[in-house]
Amino acid sequence: MTNRRDDLVIGRQPVLETLKQGRPLKILLAGNQKGSIISSILQLARKKQVPVLRVSKQEFEQTIGFLSGHQGIAALVKPFSYLSLEELLSDSGSFKGLPWLLLLDHIQDPHNLGAIIRTAHFAGVDAAVIPKRRSVQVTTAVRKVAAGAAERLPVIQVNNLVQTIQRLKKEGFWVYGAEVDGDLPYYRADYGVPLALVLGSEGQGLSPLVRRHCDQILYIPMPEPDGSLNVSVAAAVLIFAACSKRQGWFS
Repeated sequence: MTNRRDDLVIGRQPVLETLKQGRPLKILLAGNQKGSIISSILQLARKKQVPVLRVSKQEFEQTIGFLSGHQGIAALVKPFSYLSLEELLSDSGSFKGLPWLLLLDHIQDPHNLGAIIRTAHFAGVDAAVIPKRRSVQVTTAVRKVAAGAAERLPVIQVNNLVQTIQRLKKEGFWVYGAEVDGDLPYYRADYGVPLALVLGSEGQGLSPLVRRHCDQILYIPMPEPDGSLNVSVAAAVLIFAACSKRQGWFS
């Protein structure tokens, strides 16, 4: 067992959110756990006729492998289901208002992807887009960090981010990239348009071709000249800047 598997959801809140969104194959509980979230899980599992198996701690760990942060509970689910870009664009119900997509240029760390998905969902992003290759996928570890948001935010797999950006431009999207040496401070950007926000990988940032195809490159000003932010932190700053302007919170 490795943390690359995607047929498990672990942790109390992620398991509860999974139950709310669908029907897991079964739920495993280590020992005689109690508490309000456990009670909600058991009640919803009974309602949806999802089997709940109470097992010893040893049996539990043998089943899920070397996954940390499980809190003694896991839901066995079908492998994560990705959308295609065509499915998203052809469904008029995909967008809650002005379309808003988040494109991730080869993120490697599952904790970063999980944190970004969580932020994106709660800020109202319509979907996240990730490459099929050389990028972390939605694994059990990602689902854990996302705390249920991975069950709510559509995630799209694409073969080529540059071609995806080109397609989105044809559909009327304005594409902002983000880099430390961008040409427009993020707080001056116009987010009131069909929006695609592109974030680069942890070590390399935006790939040159992806950067070249963005309409404009944003940056987050830093008081320290050599300062930089973790990609999930930068994502939170940019996503909620866009969210606040779209919602008119500070107008």
